[in-house]
Amino acid sequence: MNKEFLKMQKLAGLITESQYRQLSEEETQDPEALKNAEDGLKAALNTLKSGINTIKPSPQDKELKESLALTAGLIAGAPGLINLLGKAVNGISSLFQKDAKKGTIVGNALKKWGHALEDSYLEIIGAMLIKAFPTAYEGQDVYDKTTPLYDAAHTIYAGILAAAAVTSGMGAAEAHSVIATGLEGGLEAFKSAEVVDLAKKIAAA
Repeated sequence: MNKEFLKMQKLAGLITESQYRQLSEEETQDPEALKNAEDGLKAALNTLKSGINTIKPSPQDKELKESLALTAGLIAGAPGLINLLGKAVNGISSLFQKDAKKGTIVGNALKKWGHALEDSYLEIIGAMLIKAFPTAYEGQDVYDKTTPLYDAAHTIYAGILAAAAVTSGMGAAEAHSVIATGLEGGLEAFKSAEVVDLAKKIAAA
């Protein structure tokens, strides 16, 4: 079932927009890219866990507590944080590059495995943020959706996935729009400009 046929079915009202997107995504799934995403994301998770002690409190910790908004600039200024994120992303993208995978195939693979590993990543990212900004996030639970820590960890995770897609040949905005739909809350849960800016900074780290 090719995309042109799916598009005709959608235009004829035989399938819904959401069904069209789901079927189109399945058309662009690649078993090798899926394996790369699984292996890369699991290895990157271990990279973050083993490197957490390299993160030091940010001199902008109090500034973040007052503003309550974690920006890409604050992340980049936290000692050890952006470098660790960049190292993790490079490990993911190296597998796609080795097997010459790029574009939508990479984005869809990261979307699928990104959703599967979301909770594991949020836990370690939350711990990293508490180390970098102890005053701003003291006493917060990364799984509590009402806290700034949850929002910040969620944004960073979307940034990691988007950065891995960017370093594998996707545009930052396209990578964000593909990947965010697979995470909790969907695309509307993220501020696109912040994730895109962060993805670019992580990819360049």
